Amino acid sequence: MKTMKKLVAALLVLTMVLALTGTAMAGCKFSIHEYVKFTCNAVAYSEPSSRKDTDTIVSKGSIGCVEGVVGNWVRVRLTPYGTDGNFTCPDFGTCWTGWFKAGDLKSSVAAVNGDVLVRFSNGGVGLSKPRYRDTTGFYYFKDEGTTRISDDCYRKVKATAKVWLHYTPSLSDSFGKALRKDQKVNYRRRYSFDDRGVMFYGVWKSGKCLWVSSLYTKLVKG
Repeated sequence: MKTMKKLVAALLVLTMVLALTGTAMAGCKFSIHEYVKFTCNAVAYSEPSSRKDTDTIVSKGSIGCVEGVVGNWVRVRLTPYGTDGNFTCPDFGTCWTGWFKAGDLKSSVAAVNGDVLVRFSNGGVGLSKPRYRDTTGFYYFKDEGTTRISDDCYRKVKATAKVWLHYTPSLSDSFGKALRKDQKVNYRRRYSFDDRGVMFYGVWKSGKCLWVSSLYTKLVKG
């Protein structure tokens, strides 16, 4: 009986050691500047601690980039370099980042735009900027007009989920009101992109020329 108890105790200790080892290794499997995909809707934390969460929630399927690892916590870049943010990379510039649990992430390739592409379920206000063309032609104009993206019969923009309206094609400059799911507004036949590469539709609402993300809307005929 004593031998059995000792064996059980040894197995329990071994199980605990393996569990702790797995936890420690989870945060070490990611390397700096590696792209990662969010496997669930994940809360962003301001520090590598479960006591310092924020109101920002990144949507499942988003692509971020690793900027730091501390134990089981990973600092993920949520915006392109060059935007005002809470993190400065000596080689590339500033950006917005958040700390996430390693278990909410998996290794990935870059998004279709060749970099990060993050959707926010909550708290994304201000985390993207409009893109404009500079002298090198790298950025998009605020109002694109060189390529048609829809036929003339598409005259409305319909919300597929609750989505906020903005004064500019970005997550900045909020109009302070949102479209409800299935609500429709007039389409202005304007579109543009923010610095993540996300398309925004130009809409007409409450007597204002506004913008709404294409991630939570679609073009409809009427």
